Amino acid sequence: MSNDYPNKPPEVDRVIIDEESARLKAIYKARKAADKTLNQYVVAEQCGWLSQGSVSQYMNGGMPLNIEALLKLAKALDFLPEEVSPRLATLLNQRIQEPSADYLVSDNVVSMPTAGRMLPVIGEVQAGSFCEAVDNFQPGDADEWIHSGGPVSNRAFVLKVEGTSMVPDIYPGDRVVIDPELEALPGDIVLAKRTSDQSVTLKRLRREGGVFYLEATNPDFPDRIIKLTEEWSICGKAKRKIVEL
Repeated sequence: MSNDYPNKPPEVDRVIIDEESARLKAIYKARKAADKTLNQYVVAEQCGWLSQGSVSQYMNGGMPLNIEALLKLAKALDFLPEEVSPRLATLLNQRIQEPSADYLVSDNVVSMPTAGRMLPVIGEVQAGSFCEAVDNFQPGDADEWIHSGGPVSNRAFVLKVEGTSMVPDIYPGDRVVIDPELEALPGDIVLAKRTSDQSVTLKRLRREGGVFYLEATNPDFPDRIIKLTEEWSICGKAKRKIVEL
């Protein structure tokens, strides 16, 4: 089984995922029976998710639980992590003991506010529409999700690079975290979109004499330098490249 979820150990199989989702659903139903105002939209709001799609996915086993989601749901529905996922609770307890762990413990609930999160992986063809998005991305927004590798804003996503303009810095197939909330400065690698056809390009931002340019690293790339006119807009700054070992 491939391990697309960094917080899910390789040995986790369908049976364990179903068991965890069943425990989560049972707790939700018990809380809902005691509070008629409770529904999946309320839980999603308490977890900081914009729709109930994530709640439904976790409760129905459509998406395996990870540590961050488990902790948010534990706080929203008032349960201990080990009540739903002993495997993640064990992993969490191990990580809490690490001196560098980015976890805060309070009232039996552990939160991980700045350790990063899962991001949708999209291709360059999709990137134009993602640049327009202003909300959190949900499970249905992409077929692949990977961990951000560090703190990012709610609008961040991972771009799967398809072109050769940034070789040798970035190669086709590389995955780069794009964060629209970060200020792009000269020297930064940015994702830019052309208004006329919604196409996007990954280039380094340059400034000469008060004029901004998009520059390709690859010296053999055609149209290596593009003047940043009103036809172009900066979608976001490239924050880091995800490297899989």
